[in-house]
Amino acid sequence: MSHISHESPQEAKKAKLFYGWYMVMAGMGIHLWISIGWVYAKQIFFTPIALSFGWSRALMSGAFALERLEGSIASPVEGLLVDRYGPRKIMLLGTFLCGFGIISLAFLQNIYMFYLSVLLVALGQSAMMGIPRTWALVQWFRRLRGRALGIGGSGAILSGPMVIITVFLVDSLGWRPAFLVLGIATWCINGPLCLVFRNKPQEYGYLPDGDDPDEDPKSETNPNAKPGDKKVTSTSDEISLSVKQSLRTPAFWLLSLVFGAQTMGANAMNIHLIPYFESIHFSTTQAVSVLGMFTLLSAIGRLGGGWAFDFFNKKMVLAFILACEGIAFVIMVNVSVYWHVIPFALFWGIAFGGMIPARGVILSAYFGTENIGSIMGLAQAASVITGMLGPILLGAIFDITDSYVLGIWILAAAAFAAIPLIFMAKQPNLRPSDGTQS
Repeated sequence: MSHISHESPQEAKKAKLFYGWYMVMAGMGIHLWISIGWVYAKQIFFTPIALSFGWSRALMSGAFALERLEGSIASPVEGLLVDRYGPRKIMLLGTFLCGFGIISLAFLQNIYMFYLSVLLVALGQSAMMGIPRTWALVQWFRRLRGRALGIGGSGAILSGPMVIITVFLVDSLGWRPAFLVLGIATWCINGPLCLVFRNKPQEYGYLPDGDDPDEDPKSETNPNAKPGDKKVTSTSDEISLSVKQSLRTPAFWLLSLVFGAQTMGANAMNIHLIPYFESIHFSTTQAVSVLGMFTLLSAIGRLGGGWAFDFFNKKMVLAFILACEGIAFVIMVNVSVYWHVIPFALFWGIAFGGMIPARGVILSAYFGTENIGSIMGLAQAASVITGMLGPILLGAIFDITDSYVLGIWILAAAAFAAIPLIFMAKQPNLRPSDGTQS
């Protein structure tokens, strides 16, 4: 995909391939690599690091809980910056910080350095593949928004099976050199992919979805627009709320609770999925295979969820995703033989994958796109407590009871409890944004 970063939006337009799809593909690549090199790989490092330093699972889980905290604190700032400056610069900075943080783990000496390195990776990862990437796709797609976000988030589908790369590095080189290799690779792979991203399509003479501006009587587009040349009039008929207006709606806070409940389970599984299956006497290879299985099956949620959001009632789709999450956890605590992981992986894959496009689709549908970066950042920050709670809760319960079962039952209850909140979140009475950004 290296040629993508050297092709301007105008060249793509002449080739009749909407430039937004280039960003979708680049986003897939970024998501794939960081999932291989960190999101799922950190579970591979969990046990070796704990054994090397004699740290408890709860102590190590605290770093990953704070990872969520830092990402949530940084998200409003990222949202404000991307609304103002566009996604590319923010993503490049994030790539540098993420790679540097991973490399620093190769020189780990104490628990304080572990926490600092993990937080640095979290900051970089959030800027590299979080709000800025979603912001770009929300701006470049409207009718196809759900599908674009779903496809753009599907890069990680192959990451589960490909985590074997990280397993090989750790087994062959040791965990310290493995971190060094992964950090440098992050710079080399994701840096060029970030160059593909652009600001709003109107600045380049486009309409969202690649619609022809000559056929839209509402538009005034310069067909010779160059990067940096601002379009006079946007054709968007979407009405956006300002940040202040959004924060005053009950829907914002109810949706934040819904996303928080989902994040609680997702963050817990990002750290404890492999350790859980190891704790019930699966081998490491078998536990990693469960990770690979659910990431492959998450294609159903990522692609099917994006499609469903475009065609069906968005609240019903979101409720279905949360129900799948709760069912997955119920199955998980009852796994006793290997084949039981198949229904778990199916339901968890649908739930996890379906939430990839959900946040951008739901929030833009409720509050519009004009200030979507800031709104997504604040919504993410509002779910910080549950996001932190998930990994720590499971780690602490295991340390006390020598079992994850009680913690997973709590995750299932949280997912089911969030479903009524979805239907309580009434669509705001949209009025034109007053331009207020805070």
